[in-house]
Amino acid sequence: MISSTDELKTVLSVLAFFVSLISLYFTRVNWIQSYRPVVVAFIEAHSSGQTGATLNLVVSNVGSRPAVKIRLDASSNNIDSLFEEGIEQYRIDLIKSCFEPDNEIPLLRNGEDLSNCFGGFGTDKWLKFRQSIEISITYSDLAGRSFKSKQPLKVYERQKGFAGTDWSDYE
Repeated sequence: MISSTDELKTVLSVLAFFVSLISLYFTRVNWIQSYRPVVVAFIEAHSSGQTGATLNLVVSNVGSRPAVKIRLDASSNNIDSLFEEGIEQYRIDLIKSCFEPDNEIPLLRNGEDLSNCFGGFGTDKWLKFRQSIEISITYSDLAGRSFKSKQPLKVYERQKGFAGTDWSDYE
């Protein structure tokens, strides 16, 4: 039991010190989580028309720091599920090359996007429209901390809305 005001002051000071340490710890954790690169990938239309579209795979750093050694990974079976029956081999190779270890992105500045052609859909045999696969993205920051995230990658035209339509279809 606390018997004097000096003991009470000491206990409160020690308690305030520990609360300050805990606050400092959580502030540092939040700062580390927000002050880092965040890399995402998505498919967007390169060009589109009445019968189909050509697509780009875009890798974007939406974080606050540069990212280095960015790699996209997906299982071969997942990638194969994107293709229509009868697709030509050179088209398969074009898309699979985006997920090869040799095609690592060495540096992506914060706010920067890089794109690569990623096939298309329409009258030719190529990609299945609205097909989705799971990919993983691994990268590091300039201090050497590594990050890995998993996300879906869906074949569709972002400019046409997430369900494949926009108001220009009805005008």
